[in-house]
Amino acid sequence: MKTKRKKWEIFMEIYVLSAVVMLIVLLFVTGLGKVFNHSAFVSQLNKQPLPDWSTAILSYLLPMLELGTVTLLCIPKLRFWGLGLAILLMTAYTIYAYLAFIEIYGYVPCACGKVFEKMSWKQHFFFNLGITLLGVPALLMEHKLKRN
Repeated sequence: MKTKRKKWEIFMEIYVLSAVVMLIVLLFVTGLGKVFNHSAFVSQLNKQPLPDWSTAILSYLLPMLELGTVTLLCIPKLRFWGLGLAILLMTAYTIYAYLAFIEIYGYVPCACGKVFEKMSWKQHFFFNLGITLLGVPALLMEHKLKRN
């Protein structure tokens, strides 16, 4: 019985670490892209169906949240909170991609940056949904591992 438990814990640790690495890479690349190409990011945000006042806030808030989440994910004691924040961010991005995909706002260009600019909104939606759904079990497993 102890061997099965140990194997399950090893599986959970590998799953969590894999999800964390994937999220770190994704959020680091997109966050840094928004920082280093800030004027292009602001220009893309201005083309989104958002209130005018929100562009200046979001242009700084989104990269800060993405890079802050990366920081939390890199610190083992804060990893649970990093996973939670990553899931919240990805859920928001997934909902937005879905609304763009069904063209609730009409056509809107993507403000995603170089890495994902060639993806359609449908592809964005399913990619974001997949990342979000991979993150949820990682959060639950991280919680279980921390309790043991």
